[in-house]
Amino acid sequence: MTPNEIEKLFRDEAGRALATLIRLVGDFDLAEDALQDAFAVALERWPQENPPSNPRAWLVNVGRNKAIDRVRRAIAFRGKHDQLRRINRRHSTTT
Repeated sequence: MTPNEIEKLFRDEAGRALATLIRLVGDFDLAEDALQDAFAVALERWPQENPPSNPRAWLVNVGRNKAIDRVRRAIAFRGKHDQLRRINRRHSTTT
């Protein structure tokens, strides 16, 4: 699949794929970012490989996985941030 064909697919399917992702993840911004990530993966893979038989389903599935990854990273970051804050508080009270 050429980049032009992927661009056409984006124009034709992005709205429905985004609506599905919004329903699945419950957050417009997260769904939008995840769909963009999914299209980026498609642009990397599809020119070398055969595209999937149902590109929209593939995009939604990859987008869902990307959204899960983003949420996990955010949770891990918050945990690390809180941990650093506790360490800084302990350090500031001892100095």
